[in-house]
Amino acid sequence: MRLVVCDDHRLLLEALGLALGERGHDVVALVSCPDDAVDAAAEHRPDVVLLDVNFPDGSSLMAIRRIRDASPESKVVMLSAESDHAVVGRAIAEGASGYVGKEKPIAEIVDMLSQAANGHVAVDPMLLQQALRPQKPSDDPLWALQFLTDREWEVMRCIMEGQTTEQMADSLGVQRSTARTHVQNLLTKLGVHSRLQAAALMAAHASEETWPVHLR
Repeated sequence: MRLVVCDDHRLLLEALGLALGERGHDVVALVSCPDDAVDAAAEHRPDVVLLDVNFPDGSSLMAIRRIRDASPESKVVMLSAESDHAVVGRAIAEGASGYVGKEKPIAEIVDMLSQAANGHVAVDPMLLQQALRPQKPSDDPLWALQFLTDREWEVMRCIMEGQTTEQMADSLGVQRSTARTHVQNLLTKLGVHSRLQAAALMAAHASEETWPVHLR
């Protein structure tokens, strides 16, 4: 990935740049304020801008749309020491594609950047649920479906067919532990506690048109 990293703590900024570079990614710019992140995005057209949330003169949330306007193909992933679901919701509403904590290991940060670059919402599923559920009308039981990845839609199909974890792993071509992880992420995003509840939700409220066109 081609990356721009923005943080006002110089030591952390340089450490992130070094760690990302050592993992084979092209860090095209290290900048220390949101305005410079906008300029760097316009100049370099990176795959992802990793943007700190808090700066001495305020939040960087207002820079998200400016970055996307300057480089529409670039994704923005927010970096923060806090997991405030209200801030997460605001960041997603402004156009961010992800949100990751500074306490996470570099491998997890890289994974989040990769998810965002590939078009996914790179936010911990539980945090995403907390952030966005209050903003949706209670009469839309399927609002969370918009945040499912293609893989999670495939998992949903397996659940609707009544497949066991082993059958699901075979269908998806993954390990059983990976299939279980996909199921748990799906259930968390939907706000349900079991496969049966997920299937019941879809049976009660979904139609063929609910599914992504390429997965119908």
